[in-house]
Amino acid sequence: MKKIIAAVMSAILVFCFMSTMVYATDVTYEQPFDTGTLDSERYRIPAILTLNDGSVLAAADMRYGHGSDSPNNIDVVVAKSADGYTGWEYNVINHFDDYADGVTETASASFIDSAIVQSKKTDRIFIVTDAWTSEGGYPTCKKGTGFTTINGEKYLLLTTGSVNDSLDTFKYYVGAFADGFAPVLNLADGSATGYSVDAEYDLYKDGAPVYQQQVGSDKMVQQNVFYDAADFCAYNTCYLWMRYSDDNGATWSSPVMISSQVKNDKESFLGIGPGQGFVTEYNGNERIIFCVYDNSGLVEKVSTIYSDDNGVTWQRGAETSHKIGVGKTSEAQIVSLPDGTLRMYARDDSFFVAYADSTDGGATWSKFQADTNLPSNGNCMVSFINVDKKINGKNVILGSFASNQHERADGVVVVGLVNEDNSVEWITKYHVTSDFFAYSCLTQLADGNIGYLYEDEAAHISYMVLTLADDGTLSEINGNNHQYVDNADVGQKILSFLIEILVKFLTMFNLI
Repeated sequence: MKKIIAAVMSAILVFCFMSTMVYATDVTYEQPFDTGTLDSERYRIPAILTLNDGSVLAAADMRYGHGSDSPNNIDVVVAKSADGYTGWEYNVINHFDDYADGVTETASASFIDSAIVQSKKTDRIFIVTDAWTSEGGYPTCKKGTGFTTINGEKYLLLTTGSVNDSLDTFKYYVGAFADGFAPVLNLADGSATGYSVDAEYDLYKDGAPVYQQQVGSDKMVQQNVFYDAADFCAYNTCYLWMRYSDDNGATWSSPVMISSQVKNDKESFLGIGPGQGFVTEYNGNERIIFCVYDNSGLVEKVSTIYSDDNGVTWQRGAETSHKIGVGKTSEAQIVSLPDGTLRMYARDDSFFVAYADSTDGGATWSKFQADTNLPSNGNCMVSFINVDKKINGKNVILGSFASNQHERADGVVVVGLVNEDNSVEWITKYHVTSDFFAYSCLTQLADGNIGYLYEDEAAHISYMVLTLADDGTLSEINGNNHQYVDNADVGQKILSFLIEILVKFLTMFNLI
């Protein structure tokens, strides 16, 4: 009898082992942006999107030596997976060469913050990123667009001085492109200088590349107008740098600086809301939308940029307004409601996630108000997406954010059901971590599961796949749910309670 029991137990163990091996092979957690990928020790600002063919495209900042924002040596990498589980293939699509990779200096030209979207009609993928000259960044950029208008067309201004010179000293401009090159011309009379740029804004003189020594190495690199050491350089302000792909992310177009179409002279910063863009139908046309925000007023404010002609031209939507309790609004994401209304969820100052609605395709928005069911950290980006699933007959929205109102911590993914009056009932909450948590991005994979990139340590991005059950509960694909530990002390809990009471009071008087 003992031999029979032993044999049965052995068979069970073998079966369990084999089952575990098969399961682990089918579902792996290969990380698209793990530490050391492409020799970068720091990754930030995740973006992820499931493409029309079911493959998955992700993007992130490569921050090399440290995780700080621009000014810093930062490039942008994209990773592609056939299904969002394994086999991520990499491509660095935005890269400046003035500083060697791994050399971190505030003088480096840089890229930061990317958002991705794909046309449902043409399959064209768009990625928009903030681009900065040497020494450029949110705290150092200058007011103005960096472009001049000649005969109704916008042209990039240049100087032979420094990127930090005043705009009135920029006496040159990049002329019209032809066959991948554009001349550098005198602003006064349009005469030639003998210099030109290619589509990446690398410099040439009399048709030959112009070089400079790369900082941090003995290598000579071609000059670019975004480098302060170049013979001609651009103005230190924020540029929106767009590329597109017509082959599902295998190759990318030359950059188009669409800030020339949507930024105004009063703004120093106009930056992208990282994560995902949005696609909708408006007046019979497909509309491609990205959220942007600026700092030209007393507080940061969200607006949108949108294209109705597959990214050829771009328009700027109206700046959003806010109520007293919301304060600034900055990085934002858009979802659609069943009646066609668009809802924008945004980072703000209210200690709760704020939202506003649009009924004209994202051009204008209602006043922002706080959702007091979504306590959050106002110093951290939020991610919200529609999900192709109904629960209790209602449309589903997922949101991800840092739920600790006092620091970047306590990451959660919430599940919301949209009611007939467009209110959202948040029915479940998945606790990602009770520790550090910053930026994140959600996407629904082709198989219905949820691909999820999130920052779980300073300048570190992790990836997991979640499954959404019919009752609205979320869990990792292996069924394990992280145990949530509330580390808030008594003082923090009292403060949170008082904030909630204050918000409810302000709500009564329509101030929030």
